[in-house]
Amino acid sequence: MAASFEVVSADSTCTHVRIRGSLDVTGTGSISLKFTASTAARRQHVLLDMSEVDFVASIGLGLLMQVARALASDGKRVIVVSPSAAVAGVIRTTKVDAVMPVAASLDEARTMIG
Repeated sequence: MAASFEVVSADSTCTHVRIRGSLDVTGTGSISLKFTASTAARRQHVLLDMSEVDFVASIGLGLLMQVARALASDGKRVIVVSPSAAVAGVIRTTKVDAVMPVAASLDEARTMIG
């Protein structure tokens, strides 16, 4: 399935984004520019709902890490919300959760950013 994303909500402190599909070469390439503009360019915390992501390749993790690093320079965080078991496993195995923590729910993610 091709990747897509939507900004679910944005307020003065955070942007809630939902990604769907596969973050493989094709999927990541199709959302990269707009995703970065909708997240890193806002300079706010990002609550990243990945519950509908079925696959994430290294290029997809690279995109997410790029956004997380850009936001970290402003003291902001990317919190991954509700990833599937497979995606959560990739995030843990690659140690990406050291930079982008994983929350089981949106409420937990909001608590993590204070």
